[in-house]
Amino acid sequence: MSDHHLTYMPHLAELRARRLIAQGLAYSAARPMVASAPVDVARHMIALQGQNYDAGVRALAVRVKEPASSRSDADTDPLQDATESALNSIADFEIVRCWPQRGTLHFLPTENARWMMQLTHPRIEAQAARRRAGLGFETGDYERALEAFVDALNKRGVSDPVSRPEAYDVFAAAGVAPSQGRGPHLLRAFGGAGEIVQGPRIGKVETFVSLTAIEQEKGISQRDLTGDDALQVLGTEYFHARGPATLKDLMWWTGITKKQAVTAVETASDLIPLEFHGDTYWMGSWQADVTAAELTAALDHELSLPAFDEYLLGYGSRVEVLSDELRPEVLTKNGISWPFEVRNGVIVGRSKK
Repeated sequence: MSDHHLTYMPHLAELRARRLIAQGLAYSAARPMVASAPVDVARHMIALQGQNYDAGVRALAVRVKEPASSRSDADTDPLQDATESALNSIADFEIVRCWPQRGTLHFLPTENARWMMQLTHPRIEAQAARRRAGLGFETGDYERALEAFVDALNKRGVSDPVSRPEAYDVFAAAGVAPSQGRGPHLLRAFGGAGEIVQGPRIGKVETFVSLTAIEQEKGISQRDLTGDDALQVLGTEYFHARGPATLKDLMWWTGITKKQAVTAVETASDLIPLEFHGDTYWMGSWQADVTAAELTAALDHELSLPAFDEYLLGYGSRVEVLSDELRPEVLTKNGISWPFEVRNGVIVGRSKK
């Protein structure tokens, strides 16, 4: 960490501009990586909200920055090209969808899946386990269904992923009826434990694969991160990709404990603080080289962002970018989101596109 304190414009405007730049939604020469492919975006962002499949794909696509010199056809749509590229990365298993935190679906680079799930899953699993008796699970049902499911996934491999209806058939054959909410519960629980992820959809139907099969057939290895090492990487990558953000933002986004979040901040690499209304916000030290002109340009950039986008849901607090009056247009109390428009770094309403 550094002792730099930066202020180029009124604090709230600066915070918004820096977040736009950090998330790859606006340009700065200081940003260490310009993403030219969706998998680069996924790696930079660690993970992106994926509750809505199509919106998650679009969130990847809007952050792709393709050099203008590489375009051969001026009539092609860069966003459409980036969307197709994102879908191809999912089909190639470079990017997967799973429940790495808060029991919520995210898209993330495949190599991050296991360590993130294993880091954040225990708290979610403790809550889920307490609900199983009420769902009608009996002793041994969970373990038997998991064994049967992993066996099916490994036999089928990445070329023939198991669809959601087929998963329910596997559970039933193992003696665990998927009805009355048990099937969805099992898939969500298995999908956060560290081995099972979603593959490309078949039409609109979700599919599932094992990380072991992906590694064996695609050669994509998992990053070996545990304990404090995992927290150090999590803190570093979260604040570099979303900063300025607070300790509470990190806790909300990941679902980790305060003790874990403090460790993540204290051990994170190359962070600097930004003080705002008595709170300390953290961001990557590369932001010391962001110019005042780049901050102004970031705020001048108008955006149409997809439902559940990280610019809104990458933080525990949304008041910095969304007014209470407009919140019902964009995000309901029970977590439903719609696409939204951003001007001057502020969400101004639901997107009409």
